Amino acid sequence: MNHGSNSRYNPYDPSRPIGSRPEDGDMRLRIAAIGLALALAGSTGCTSVRLGQRTMHQAGTLPDLQYQQVLDNLALFATNPSALPWHVNLREGTTQITDSASAGAAVDLGPPSNTLPQLFGSRTVVVQWGMAPVINATELRLIRLAYRRAIGLAEMPDPEFLSELAHELKNQFLPNADQRDESELFYEYSSQGIRSYAEFDSRTTTTNDDKVCTDSRAPGGRSPLARDVCRQIEVIQRALARIEPGWFHVGRKWDVPRDACYVGRHGGAYVWVGPEGREALTEFTLTVMKLSSLLRETQPLFSPGQVKFSPGDRAG
Repeated sequence: MNHGSNSRYNPYDPSRPIGSRPEDGDMRLRIAAIGLALALAGSTGCTSVRLGQRTMHQAGTLPDLQYQQVLDNLALFATNPSALPWHVNLREGTTQITDSASAGAAVDLGPPSNTLPQLFGSRTVVVQWGMAPVINATELRLIRLAYRRAIGLAEMPDPEFLSELAHELKNQFLPNADQRDESELFYEYSSQGIRSYAEFDSRTTTTNDDKVCTDSRAPGGRSPLARDVCRQIEVIQRALARIEPGWFHVGRKWDVPRDACYVGRHGGAYVWVGPEGREALTEFTLTVMKLSSLLRETQPLFSPGQVKFSPGDRAG
């Protein structure tokens, strides 16, 4: 076979086109490997920067999420004041970015044979919040009172509910050195001159009594734990009493103005807050968050002697 000087075939190897030497494929693979190495080296710094940005962005969504569930509940109660509220406590958050890269080559066996290097890359972003729905009946009743006061109903906890709340709150106080010392002194001085336990029980109020905070006529006073519980109940009552209506608006979708700062909805009812109501919205949201996390499940603890007890058993 005769090939002229202008032929595209290699005169030293007529069966192989010019530019298709074995070294060409190896060179392409080397270039691809170098590109992959440079991409991996550069992605480390880029990933860390992007992870920081994503984390800050996720943290910035937390206030909006709290506002939104409050506004949606307000729209629910504006439609139905007898409704049962819903609330989720946002717990731990997760921000994760995963970068992956790979290299390969597509080989055409020809003739003529050819090698095509290939690079592949991907990024996976995971952003999530952990949620704990409020399912405790006492907390839901307190939140319900807050929303009913916000829509204009002058309602406060009744004495029976406060007694139930006191018995649940007593298990939320972990024993500490100050409380133990104060309890020992209280029971020591309160028992002086008393001949029987029945007499002592009639003179003092503890968290085991039916009425802990609603009856303060006991001459011996309240135990240290009972005082702490009643102090917490007073804080709750003050927080509820400060809730006032009138800082948000209710209407239909077409009633929402363009300058509304926050908007919530339930069905066809819309609730919005203008610039003048933002402070009240923040205070009300903080109150709801506090009421939604008052009670936690108490886990039995084990003392060195393997005696089970729960927080609140030792004082009061």
